[in-house]
Amino acid sequence: MPLARLQVDLNALRANYRLLAEAAPRLAAVAKADGYGLGAAPVARALRLAGCADFFVATVEEGASLRAEDAASRIFVFAGPHDSAAAAAMAANRLTPVINDAAQVERWRPHRQLPAAVHVDTGMNRLGFSAEAAAPERFKGLAISVLLSHLANADDPAHPANAAQIERFAAVAARFPGVPTSLGGSGAVLIGARSDLPRAGIALYGGNPFAARRNPMLPVASLQARVLALRTLGAGEPVGYGGVFETRRKTCVAVLGAGYADGVPRGLRGAEAAFAGTRLPVIGRVSMDLMHVDATAVAERIGLGDWVEIFGQTVRLDETAGWAGTIGYDVLAGVGARVARCYVGE
Repeated sequence: MPLARLQVDLNALRANYRLLAEAAPRLAAVAKADGYGLGAAPVARALRLAGCADFFVATVEEGASLRAEDAASRIFVFAGPHDSAAAAAMAANRLTPVINDAAQVERWRPHRQLPAAVHVDTGMNRLGFSAEAAAPERFKGLAISVLLSHLANADDPAHPANAAQIERFAAVAARFPGVPTSLGGSGAVLIGARSDLPRAGIALYGGNPFAARRNPMLPVASLQARVLALRTLGAGEPVGYGGVFETRRKTCVAVLGAGYADGVPRGLRGAEAAFAGTRLPVIGRVSMDLMHVDATAVAERIGLGDWVEIFGQTVRLDETAGWAGTIGYDVLAGVGARVARCYVGE
């Protein structure tokens, strides 16, 4: 009987994919970091049912693990062949490397009969060839199947860097006639940044792809914890480490079986959880395995063993991230390994 669980709604995941695919008929799913913490294998199975045939992961290990579950889809590895062993493993597992620099070109040459993708850095200044260095002769003899780049400000549709990056990428793509293009991330799909194989990540999993717009996506993941104890405290009682919270009235406190070891951000401030649709204040400091909520509003209904939502349908992922001073990606990817993953809508 787990004390904490991450419930994943696969129907909502597929609905998010279909919404994004309205703007991009061939849409790739980014499934790195174990499908953003939701479980790459069940996520990929669900998305294949919705028509997805292309997946991006971060490392060769992630790619090999997904390939063991998926014999047919194209699987791209963002990190590329960082050494000869990685190149051999990619070839053996029919993974498509994303070539990021000149050294990776040479490491892939022994496998040049297999497809590769080329990453062009158009303004992110992370991985990839500069626009000037992305010349076709550099890749002579390689089977280039996709040319890709990533928008640094796709979460802000009005940002002028988006148009500049798109223009820079189009100029490079013109040097590679007939090679399909791929732009990411999620916001790029929804703001109309056209490419042949756009990539979506956080929006698939219910996170808001925009920094300052209403979230158009359905919630997919719900982090929940069991009630391990119920305590009735009078006014003036401290709660948790350091006594940073003190009750102001008679208070029903529910102690939940999840903490920062499970991915609940320790820095939550002014946060809420939810029980059966009723929002409850998170009080005191989040500790390693436990946290507290003020359950006074539901004192007559809540019981030991009941599940309380930390984020999900009532309290949205991005709300929790905001209270923690971070982003939804960080919260999802940080859900701990001991949290049980369970799936609905399979």
